[in-house]
Amino acid sequence: MAPKSLLRPLVVLTLTLASMAAQAQLDRRLEALQAVQQGDMQLRLGNSEQAYVLYTNAIMLDPALADGYMKRASLLQRTGRYLEARSDIDKALGLNPMSSYILDRRAKLNILMSDHKGAELDMERARYLAPYDELLRRTQVDEWVDLGRPDKALAELDTLLSMEPGDTTLLLKRGFLLLELDDHAGARAIAQEVLRGRTSALALDLMGLVALKLGDAPAALDAFNAAIERAPGVAITWYNRSLAKRAMGDHEGAVQDLDEAIVRGRDRTRFHYNRALLRKELGDLEGALADYDAVLESSPNEVDALFNRAFTLKLLGDQNAAMWDAEKALRLDPDDALAWNLKGDLHLLFGEYPEAILHYGRAINLAPEAAMHHYDRGLAYLMSYQLLQGCDDLRRSVDMGLEQGAEAYRNFCSF
Repeated sequence: MAPKSLLRPLVVLTLTLASMAAQAQLDRRLEALQAVQQGDMQLRLGNSEQAYVLYTNAIMLDPALADGYMKRASLLQRTGRYLEARSDIDKALGLNPMSSYILDRRAKLNILMSDHKGAELDMERARYLAPYDELLRRTQVDEWVDLGRPDKALAELDTLLSMEPGDTTLLLKRGFLLLELDDHAGARAIAQEVLRGRTSALALDLMGLVALKLGDAPAALDAFNAAIERAPGVAITWYNRSLAKRAMGDHEGAVQDLDEAIVRGRDRTRFHYNRALLRKELGDLEGALADYDAVLESSPNEVDALFNRAFTLKLLGDQNAAMWDAEKALRLDPDDALAWNLKGDLHLLFGEYPEAILHYGRAINLAPEAAMHHYDRGLAYLMSYQLLQGCDDLRRSVDMGLEQGAEAYRNFCSF
């Protein structure tokens, strides 16, 4: 056994080394936190690539820093790199498995990725870990709405209102949910209750939406006008008024309101999408294309925007770009009959008749009652000199009531 006098230096050395290791770890943590702060600054300046590099550096300096993973996940999510974002969130959750915040963030990302089951599991676990977190419960109301479960959102709201019955924000949110569930009378009653206490722009907005749902566009317009006069900075009200104007046939006025919504709003995707639809109706195809580009820049996997951009590109004569969008839309949603039909149109324009017939056939299989699909395949058959099959498809479109099918049948099949 070594004398105590010899052991003391070993103990001192061990403690010294441990202290040095702890100090080195602390220094790495401080450097990592500094890199995260610098990444935040670069992100505010609009330098996303530099922010990504700095967040990655923070993770390399301190792989146990959950905030580094969460910051990088937010950036990846913003650029549509959802799988990589979820991988980072999973790593952060591995470091902090009891964090209701991280679980809630993953639930939101799962909603964007259409992983509804995963989102629900994360939401339930987050609520189990933080049952008295009112902010979390309020957040989950919106998440249930995003999941297409207004019934669940309403149940959560009722729980919150039982604790705070005078909360106007919760009450109005309940009104909007009732409207989504087609309880027009209930939604109107809540708006009127709030308006008895004070002039609320949101309550006026709710009144306008109720009127719009009931088909009373002039009354909706009056309500939205009053809401905008009360709070002109609320982007969603300008968007809602554009819907009323569109219902009344004032498409140019609707576009002007969407211009205001885009200027004032933060989440502009829906505004750009609806302005694109209006611009297309007004014949402004270039303007519509610019709006679809804006939608897909922030939401690159938005299937409806991809389909509509492909259709617009087809009208503008850019068949190659249209084909690329149509193929991506079909990869994201292979059961979209309209996308199959559009791809058939593009093959037809390229003179690829067998491919066109094949794609029209897929559209017909998915939507057999759509007369236009039969009409388009009929023309493709006729162009490839398959008269019997072409006339059979045209006759089907006529039986379904398609007027242009009747004209084509008279022109090509009177033999």
